[in-house]
Amino acid sequence: MVPDSSRVDRGDVSLLINGLPIIHIELKKESAKDGFMQAYYQIQRYAEDGFFKGIYATTQIMVISNKVDTRYFARPSEDTAEAYARMKKFLFNWRTEDNQTVSDLFDFTRTVLRIPDAHELISQYTILVDDQKNQKFLMVLRPYQIHAIRKIRQKAAQHEGGFIWHATGSGKTITSFVATKLLAQNAIGVDRTVMVVDRTDLDAQTQDEFTKFASEYHTGQTTGNSVANTLIVGIKNQKQLARNLLSSKNNNTILVTTIQKLSAAMRSAQQESEEKGSNQFEKLRQEHIVFIVDEAHRAVSDEEMKRIKKILPNSTWFGLTGTPIFEQNKKQENGTFARTTSQQYGPLLHSYTTKNAMDDGAVLGFQVEYHSLISEEDQEGIVTQLNKGKLPDDVLQQEKLLPTELYEKDEHIRTMLQKIFNRRSVVKKFKVKNGFPTMSAILTTHSIAQAKHIYRILKEMKDNGTLLNGRQFDARHQLIDKDFPRVAITFSTNPDQLEKNEQDDELVEIMKEYAKQFDVSPYQDEKLYNQNINKRLARKEKQYQSEGQWLDFVIVVDRLLTGFDSPTIQTLYVDRELNYQKLLQAFSRTNRIYTGKDSGLIVSFRKPFTMKENVQNTFRLFSNENQNFDQLIPREYEEVKKEFIECSTLYKQSEADLSDNPNDLKTMIAQVSAYQKLEKSYKALRSYDQYEEDFEAFSEVVEQLPQYQGKTENVKTKIKEMIEDEEHPEEDFEKFLQEIAFSSQLNATHKDVVDSFYINQLLKAIQLNEAGAVEKFEKEIQQKDPQIQKMYHTLKDQLVNTTEEIDVAQLKETSIQNEIQRQLQKEAEEFGLSFDFLQSAMNEYQGDKKTIPYLTHLLDSMTLSKEEFEAKTGEKYRRRTKVLEERLQQNFEQLQKWKEEL
Repeated sequence: MVPDSSRVDRGDVSLLINGLPIIHIELKKESAKDGFMQAYYQIQRYAEDGFFKGIYATTQIMVISNKVDTRYFARPSEDTAEAYARMKKFLFNWRTEDNQTVSDLFDFTRTVLRIPDAHELISQYTILVDDQKNQKFLMVLRPYQIHAIRKIRQKAAQHEGGFIWHATGSGKTITSFVATKLLAQNAIGVDRTVMVVDRTDLDAQTQDEFTKFASEYHTGQTTGNSVANTLIVGIKNQKQLARNLLSSKNNNTILVTTIQKLSAAMRSAQQESEEKGSNQFEKLRQEHIVFIVDEAHRAVSDEEMKRIKKILPNSTWFGLTGTPIFEQNKKQENGTFARTTSQQYGPLLHSYTTKNAMDDGAVLGFQVEYHSLISEEDQEGIVTQLNKGKLPDDVLQQEKLLPTELYEKDEHIRTMLQKIFNRRSVVKKFKVKNGFPTMSAILTTHSIAQAKHIYRILKEMKDNGTLLNGRQFDARHQLIDKDFPRVAITFSTNPDQLEKNEQDDELVEIMKEYAKQFDVSPYQDEKLYNQNINKRLARKEKQYQSEGQWLDFVIVVDRLLTGFDSPTIQTLYVDRELNYQKLLQAFSRTNRIYTGKDSGLIVSFRKPFTMKENVQNTFRLFSNENQNFDQLIPREYEEVKKEFIECSTLYKQSEADLSDNPNDLKTMIAQVSAYQKLEKSYKALRSYDQYEEDFEAFSEVVEQLPQYQGKTENVKTKIKEMIEDEEHPEEDFEKFLQEIAFSSQLNATHKDVVDSFYINQLLKAIQLNEAGAVEKFEKEIQQKDPQIQKMYHTLKDQLVNTTEEIDVAQLKETSIQNEIQRQLQKEAEEFGLSFDFLQSAMNEYQGDKKTIPYLTHLLDSMTLSKEEFEAKTGEKYRRRTKVLEERLQQNFEQLQKWKEEL
């Protein structure tokens, strides 16, 4: 029974372990309105009603399914809408060891929920994370992580090594940590476990991540520099690491370190053992020590590994990497040192490729534009001159002869920057909204000298007003940010260089310019400068999400192209040749999931035919030989353009078919499927710069997309009604139905948001009595909220009926602010709330988090008596917190629409 309600919450299935409900399963029909998500929303409602309290507080894993599609996830940290909104990104489908998706409910149950697999999922593959900010939450591993860990444990018991190939961004660090933890605590035949990480990662961010993962495990050891972490030792102090290696008491303690500190600790351990006259070091040498290397090639070279193996001959090594080295991309090593991943670590144990990650929706796909800034005629002339008067027929051979110096000239750099900062391109590549960029970009080039050269020319062009160029392509989306682009340059320095005898004068000047850009004190330390670049580019901290505090454009050589994670990076500009692991690692900076982002955008400015071949070779290599790599290769504009035309024809045919058979279910499903393919194709098409050249040819279809969407939504509603009312005996019906997406979360919809800045321009045009201005204005506001439309009509009438000079932007802002104040005042008076706290709560409210700031203060300020509250709301007084929270969420969501018009 739900407290203070006549409603009963009845869950579908609970699985008990030792008599306690641990796994909750919620089921829906295949035809459910939002698919498996309907089960998710029902669990969320149960949680908010208090279902998972008392005996059900022990629930840890949730399973949701509509029979044909099944997901599992860890129970959110709180029973609130905010916590469940965050969890939507972590609904996992199951994959077999060979990466076959298990969607069917009964197959999932036989595979995942059987004994002992269900027990292991809870006890071994679910971890408690502590962010050290009084926030703890459960994290359950994804299936590919579980398969990899099982393989590592199996091979470690057999004293055999190997490597794990998991795509960039798939959580290799967590996989490494959990594998290390389980080996350290439970493995038979393993004396010690050491996790080896790249020194840069350890210095920058990984230590904080380990502290989160490890906080709940206690083995009697501590680093002495973390709040609750007693599992990880030896991160900073090589002598402490040496003592722990020599102590027999610490063989179940996880050690996380770098190969450099490990080598030093070995020397220290041997020296300490010899000084004490003990045989501890000899005992250590005979132990079976398992090393798990996060980022297999960045963290440990084969030379370093062989050095440690000589000291520890019984050691076993496992490497994790997103970009393995094969024969095709092997390293150029001297002597007998390994050139490939398998030569260094052993056989491939488990793979989860970029294609698998794309299929799961864990990362986005890529779109690549290949540009040549040298005309065909000029290229042929240069090549002929350099090749003793001969011009190779093969364009790849021509490009091979082009010298690097050609791209270091001012002319090349200026042309490239003008192409990047063409206003029409900026709107798309930086996702301009309400006049400001919402995404960032990285430019990578071949050398530090070239990076500095580009930076200097960019600054010069920005200062003299020639950087931003070209006309606005779409009047509804314009760049009005006067400080755009906010630019930085960063490059890697030698990590072994502890002190610089001579400071780079040019870098000092760059750091001063950077600080001036954000009105902060100049940086004297290069490390702090680079760390601040990381934070402003990532935009993860609230202070760097404020207008003007983020970075728009960063110039790099190799730094930030591996391991750096920022979902707001949408575009990578490439002014160099890339191939194989470097290419995939660099591209992968752009394909993290983020709201409003459809794909990672890549723009190449050198040797287009060479780069196209490199991209194809890279994705062929890293797609795995058993998969169709063609699906993974980024498509060129002409291919996407052809697909859009075909989808447009297909949709028009589907409408004609539906007109002939309006009540035929399969025809209706075909119409919905055709629209969704058309919409997806359009989203891809419009991100290319070439699209603007063909806009007129596509305008007829593009302008009708909103109408197409409206028709499609009506058809979807009819499909749902027919499925719920009738039985369909066709054997292939379930598979046929899967062609379309019912869930609004999954379905592509056409929504072209009109900038506030553009509305201001239209109002100004109405004031100036420009021809067609009123008609344009009416068309643009017709999809807005009815109350907002009403306000705009009032403004329009006011401008039409006056000859006075009026500040249009100020008039609109005053109207909107007055409406917001009016609604807040009404709410405050109705419930006797503090107007100041209510206004502050509304100002700080974030729609994606769904929590009400200052809720406690608002409740304390409420002057309604118990009787007045119950009479006004029809709810019990003891539910006032929940009632007020829900009411304010609804009202604030409405007010957010008004704020978006400012």
